[in-house]
Parts: sequence; structure tokens; C-alpha cells
Amino acid sequence: MMKDIIFEKLMPASASKKGGISLDSMLEVMDRELENFTQLVQPAPSSSPRTPFDQPDGSTRSPSENMTTKQMLSLLPIMGPLMLGMKKSAKFYDGTFEPTRSEADPAFIAELEKVARQAGAVSISYVKVPPTGIFKEKGIPYENAIVFTVEMDKEKMDSAPSFDAFAEVAKGYKNLAVVSNKLTRMMRKAGFAAYPGTALGGLTDYPYLAELAGLGAIGYHGLLITPENGARLRINTIYTNITNLPIPDKDENEHLWIRDFCAMCKKCIRKCPVKAIYNEPKLRPDGGRQCIDHDSCRTYFENNHGCAICLVVCPFSQVGYDKVHDRFKGNPNAPEIRILLEPQHELTT
Repeated sequence: MMKDIIFEKLMPASASKKGGISLDSMLEVMDRELENFTQLVQPAPSSSPRTPFDQPDGSTRSPSENMTTKQMLSLLPIMGPLMLGMKKSAKFYDGTFEPTRSEADPAFIAELEKVARQAGAVSISYVKVPPTGIFKEKGIPYENAIVFTVEMDKEKMDSAPSFDAFAEVAKGYKNLAVVSNKLTRMMRKAGFAAYPGTALGGLTDYPYLAELAGLGAIGYHGLLITPENGARLRINTIYTNITNLPIPDKDENEHLWIRDFCAMCKKCIRKCPVKAIYNEPKLRPDGGRQCIDHDSCRTYFENNHGCAICLVVCPFSQVGYDKVHDRFKGNPNAPEIRILLEPQHELTT
């Protein structure tokens, strides 16, 4: 069918797989750029693998099955730049860059944040990536990272699950690639090593790192919630050799009250059409916490334009962080679920 041809043209050859498009295959090809490094920051033995997009049996499904030809054509201005941006991100990992500086003055950090926001970033912070934040069998060039978010339009996301919401999510990923590649070029021009995270997928657990960086807190739906956009956001990283990033104290995250509210609210749990969100994040064998039954989520996700219902119904996405905070009187009975660097206390998604 014409729409299948259009979608296949949008995706790199590495994503093609019998039965549909395999994002896992595409990401694995990009991950091979890590072979250019003789030394990487390694994951912890207890680290979890990256959550797969493909079904457990390896089967895939083309997103074009739920789209008209007109809808497919309207994705061209989004998916084309997204795939190109991800390819450009991967090329930064060719192993040829030699940094000349490792300390940044406050003026450079301020200019970096200014450029990030001009390019589309809403919030930005910094983190020392713990080994537990690196996915199993992956690795990163440096342990220090810049973490930033971009916003997704409320009106379009409110229509989820829908094609418009799917397109808005794709646009969010495209914007992540634009910001991360622009900042990477800026940092390298100044002599610093910089390696952008993959906009769609990645080597590390982005929500986990964003919470450690103090940008917000992970809700019961497994998504980061921030003051600026609630859960209507996407996250990316840039790994760097800058040794004096203004990394916030991991014990001073002012947003952790969010999970006390989640323990009382649970609207995302009630509204999930396939009951894929646990009533309370579960302790995993490796000591982490699991919010979602990914096998239950995946099939509905594939068949319904990426779903996003949990993101949309979240009060933080609807009425906003400040209003929820002002109305919330606390929840003394909420279980304490904190993100710490020790695996036995870690909450990941």
C-alpha cells in the first residue's frame, strides 16, 4: 500500500523488519557507534535493560496500519527531520573528537542554557549519571550529563489516543534531536566533549536522570512530572567531560511530594484501558521499582497511535503543577518511594 511505502521511506533501512518497523533494530544499529570507544562508563550489575519496543516474540507492527495516506504525508515534515537528527546524533560517536577543555566558567553555562531555551528546551539541569541509570549492556562516554525537556502541545495531546497526539509526540522527539545536536556543536566548538543522547530511545533512563537532576519527579505512571509542563514533555541528555557542571544536590529535590499526591490520586491507574499501571510501583528483583506492565501496555500502545492516556489524564498535565500543589494538603499515608543512588531504593521506569 502507498502509505506503507511512505512510512518505510521515512525510517532508516535498519528499522525494516518483516511484519513492520522495528525501532529496537534501528536503535541497536545506532548503539554500535559505542564500539568506537576503548573505554565507557559501565552500567551497574543490577541495571535493567532498555525497555523494548518490539513484542516479546520479536514481532513488530507498522504504525501506518492505523493511518490514512493523507496522515502519512503530513508526517513527512516531522519524521524526516527526526530520523535525520537521530542519525546526526549517532555520528557524534565516531570516536574522533579530542577535547581541549574540561572546566566551564559560569558565563559559558549561562550561554548554554540560553541557547538551549532558544532552541526549544523548557527546563535544563545537570546530573552525575549513576551506574544504575545506564541500561544493561550499554555504556556512556562520560558520567556527567546535561538533562533537558521539551514541551508537547496540550490541545493536541488532549485528543489522545489519536493521530494528532502521535504526531505531537513525534514532534517532541524531533525537537529533542534539534536541541541536543545544537548544544553538542556549541560545546565542541568551545573545546568540550559532548555526546547527545538518542532522542527516541537512548543509553540511559532519562526520567530517572531528570529526577536526580531536580527537574521534577516521576509519577505513578512512570513519567516525569515538572512544574512547567506536568507530564506533557519529552527528555534528552548530553554526556560531557565538563567536570564542574552545577549539579544540584540529589537530596534537595523539592518535587518529591508529587508521589505523595500520586498515591492518593491514581487517576492514571483507573483510566488505563488495559490496566497496565500498577497500583503502586513494584520492587524489582534488582532493587529498582517498576511502574508499568510493559507487555500489557505495548499491544494497546501499538494499535492506538501510541496511547498516551496516562499522560493526558494526569492532573499535573491538565490543571498544572502550581494548582495541584496549592490544593494538595499532604498524604501522611503515602509510601515513601524515593530515587536514590543505591539500587535497593531506586525507582525506574
